Amino acid sequence: MVAERLVFTSVKVKAELDPGFLHASQYSQLNLTVFPANTLGFRTPFAKAEVRYEIVEGGNLIELINTGDIQTVIVKSKGKEGEAVVGIYSLKSGVELYKILIKILPKDVA
Repeated sequence: MVAERLVFTSVKVKAELDPGFLHASQYSQLNLTVFPANTLGFRTPFAKAEVRYEIVEGGNLIELINTGDIQTVIVKSKGKEGEAVVGIYSLKSGVELYKILIKILPKDVA
């Protein structure tokens, strides 16, 4: 019974970038995913995080593209180097959960 509570109860929300950065190219993009995590730090099975995304800084550097899944958004580079910040807010309460720093590296940096 205790083990089930550890696995199926969400205690926090985590954010994940895949890959961890963008390039200064109009074709560079990454997935920003938010998911509920259990006490062990793993994704909580059958749970969804209801969030909204907003560009806080660097609106001239990136754009957000809706994927249809409330947990994931595509972040696309506008072709300029720099740093942008995306805010993640709870849909239910409006409280800010995270601010994610996204680095946009020059085209020729691997």
